[in-house]
Amino acid sequence: MKGIIILIVFFISYLPRGVYASGIEDQHLELSSYTFFELWNPLLFISILLILRIYLFKIRKSKEIFVNGLGKVTFFCGLMIIFLALGSPLHILGDKYQFSAHMLEQSLIYIVMPPLVLLGLSEQMVTPIINFVKKYKIFIILRKPLISLLLFNVLFSFYHIPVIFDVLVSNTILHNITHIILTITAFFMWLPVVPPTKSLESLSALKKIAYLFGAGVLLTPACALIIFADSPMYTTYANAPQLFEALPPLDDQQLGGVIMKVIQEIMFGSIIGYVFFKWAKIESLKDYVPDKVFYK
Repeated sequence: MKGIIILIVFFISYLPRGVYASGIEDQHLELSSYTFFELWNPLLFISILLILRIYLFKIRKSKEIFVNGLGKVTFFCGLMIIFLALGSPLHILGDKYQFSAHMLEQSLIYIVMPPLVLLGLSEQMVTPIINFVKKYKIFIILRKPLISLLLFNVLFSFYHIPVIFDVLVSNTILHNITHIILTITAFFMWLPVVPPTKSLESLSALKKIAYLFGAGVLLTPACALIIFADSPMYTTYANAPQLFEALPPLDDQQLGGVIMKVIQEIMFGSIIGYVFFKWAKIESLKDYVPDKVFYK
């Protein structure tokens, strides 16, 4: 119950600011015209601190829950990334002015944050959620890595089709729903690679590496479409107030595509390295304890 209350407060803390919506009609001309509470979201920050406090309290008080030092660090970093993307001036900049800032925000939420959070969860924390989800057909998606892989990348690519993008960002409710769906499917995409429970461990180390290579390939067309366009694709940002004369709409758009692709390559490469070295460590340990099953 406490967790549900915290999540409700978490969403309420930034939704009143028109999160993600990019309506031109309510844009300020300068960032300096925004208030402190618009640029920095104290309620969201407090919500994140509460989540972190409950997380650490559960680990400290429960003898069944174990999270190593790396997991605690990655979970903390994941929460801070949420605040950076949704509660800092980056959100206003990407929401109202710069497509490149918007793509940086998306990269942080969809590519960087999910694996960091998942690495910080223990099996005991996630099992109740998995047991609840098993009652519904959506659990089939969690057991089919290919579906999870395609679901996010297809939705992400369709979202960035100009006519769809401009319609969605012009409607606050639709845009909020779209980003919630993309965030959920981003977690689905990352679950086969960094599963917090044994029940979701469906890929070998080599298959995880191949899976991430496939994810990178599927994300490339959307990024390439944005990077190599010869004119601004998105009316929302082409008509937005220009804060930086040195970064006109087309350059801003191309920079956004580059940011997404570079962050994706760095994050995927880092997780591939993590999977490889973890696999190598387990294989070396099996030489000494051949009958033991190693997990996380």
